Amino acid sequence: MPESAEPTALYRHFDANGDLLYIGISKDPEGRWMAHRGNREPWIHQAARRTDEWYNSRSEALTAEAKAIRAERPPFNGAHNYADASFDPATWPAIAGQAKVPAIADLMRDEITSGRWTPGQRIPSLRTMGEAAGVSMRLVSQASVILQGEGLLDFQPGRGLFVTQPRKAFPKLPHDWFRQFGFPG
Repeated sequence: MPESAEPTALYRHFDANGDLLYIGISKDPEGRWMAHRGNREPWIHQAARRTDEWYNSRSEALTAEAKAIRAERPPFNGAHNYADASFDPATWPAIAGQAKVPAIADLMRDEITSGRWTPGQRIPSLRTMGEAAGVSMRLVSQASVILQGEGLLDFQPGRGLFVTQPRKAFPKLPHDWFRQFGFPG
């Protein structure tokens, strides 16, 4: 069924200082505002002003929304509000042999530890990485689970896999720390 060319608004909500809070699209921006209020969005009480920018169709508005979110980075948008990690499939060797999942996990880990994939970036699709390594998407998925367990990747439903922020390392205390700090022992 072809999409109708019904006008659709790209709307932006701002706080009292003029700082952007949220970007969205709707055929009925006022009705969508009421829905945001009903859903008790976390930014709703900060919203002081809305602007509407009209497009000829929903598909045009969707394209404009994705572009605006990536460029303007509204703090309360999740979709499109991230950077994609760069990926050169030619740098990945074809994986062969028995231990394919650990080998794929090693390739992914190297992308992160080398700094090519940085915290907050969405990593390439499992299909793209699988094609680069000559393995199935299922094997890449299993490798991603290993990295999630190591705290290097975070799966966000509906958005993808993201490189996590590094965890702060705490210094190891000496074995007699309690005496050094005056605790009876």
